[in-house]
Amino acid sequence: MNDTSTSQQDAWLKMLAGCSTDLFLLDLDGTVWGDILVVLNEQFGPVDPDGEKRWKKHDRAFKVDGTMTNGAHLEAEYRDLLEAKTIDEMIAWLKENHKLVPGVKNFLAFLRSMGVTPVAVSNGSLQIAVPMLKFHGVEMPIIANSLRFSDDGMFEAMEFVHNEDDGVRKGELAEIAAANGYRVIGCAGDSKGDVCMAEATAKLGGLVLACGDGGLTAWCEQNEGSIVSAGSWLTYDDFGQVTRAVQARLGGF
Repeated sequence: MNDTSTSQQDAWLKMLAGCSTDLFLLDLDGTVWGDILVVLNEQFGPVDPDGEKRWKKHDRAFKVDGTMTNGAHLEAEYRDLLEAKTIDEMIAWLKENHKLVPGVKNFLAFLRSMGVTPVAVSNGSLQIAVPMLKFHGVEMPIIANSLRFSDDGMFEAMEFVHNEDDGVRKGELAEIAAANGYRVIGCAGDSKGDVCMAEATAKLGGLVLACGDGGLTAWCEQNEGSIVSAGSWLTYDDFGQVTRAVQARLGGF
């Protein structure tokens, strides 16, 4: 979507019109399920002459060195993959090998039972995420980036929800939702790309769930007492570990 127009905001609000007033925003890769780009690159991605998987260099350039934007590192990883396999081939492999984070289906059902709509906010590609949501039996509205192909099927570029620097500005989406009468009950993420969503959610009074020991957990630890309080974030490896805390938080709204 064009960052200079209102199309992104209009599309987001149109999606939210089909949701309840209370929202829970969830990243997908590394949060709801195993990171699709990681598992695909480990299986099919190129290995550089030094013996290192190339995706790890792209990942490090964005998350550690700051020499690549979020969008640029995502596009580079998808480009490597699409030189090796088609979308259909990757999805077929994922259906045999891809795993959900334990407890996620029960957690999503719990949210719905409490009148909260889970919404996927992902920097992945719609062409892979949508069929994998369907395959796993996970129902959520989703906003994500997209892959653009030429008429002859060649990968051209990623089309970002916002821009190449950010991919999806998840925190801005949370703020837009709140400004239009929705309550962001909480969010779940795992990495650097989810920090903006976590910060906005915390400022809106929501609960932050950080999966595993990745970049989001590190950020929460570093900012506890300032941006997030000790009781406003939790880490998990199984959604069953955080359901009670979310239920308690819902009781306080």
